[in-house]
Amino acid sequence: MAWRRASVLAALVLVAAAACADAGESYGASMFTVTGTVLCQDCTNNWNAYAYNAKPIAGSVVAVTCLDEHRGRTVTHSVDTTDEEGVFKVEVPYAHDGGSCRLDPAHCLVRIVRSGDKGCAVLTNFNGGTTGEKLLRPSKVSSTEVGYSAGPYYATVPQCDVDGDDKSCS
Repeated sequence: MAWRRASVLAALVLVAAAACADAGESYGASMFTVTGTVLCQDCTNNWNAYAYNAKPIAGSVVAVTCLDEHRGRTVTHSVDTTDEEGVFKVEVPYAHDGGSCRLDPAHCLVRIVRSGDKGCAVLTNFNGGTTGEKLLRPSKVSSTEVGYSAGPYYATVPQCDVDGDDKSCS
């Protein structure tokens, strides 16, 4: 009878582990970091300036939203504001649901929320800036730190905003 209880308990533990399995490897770290930049591209400049001289945007807001892989609900939402070089650094804990489940970074999306420059505030979807970029592979791994690179993300001036530029002609 005791072995039956033990096997039922073992089965329950396996089911609980499967329900919040860590599909993403945490490499022993308690959190992962997402870094990148937000830049302004001004199409009113000459082509070389437009293509190669994007300016950093300080004060932009970037968010990392992670979903539960089974139910598709948001389990964590973290934001950061870019520094004077347009760099953001968002730290996201692996543990959620009171620490009982581990987050898989592959179920997270990084996106630009708001530009810090009112004159260059039209967000673009380059690198998934507005729809969200998935975190696929870590760019840095150590026993204490896991890092992902995202972006760069771009905003542009209103004169460069082309409505429906990805619609096909009929």
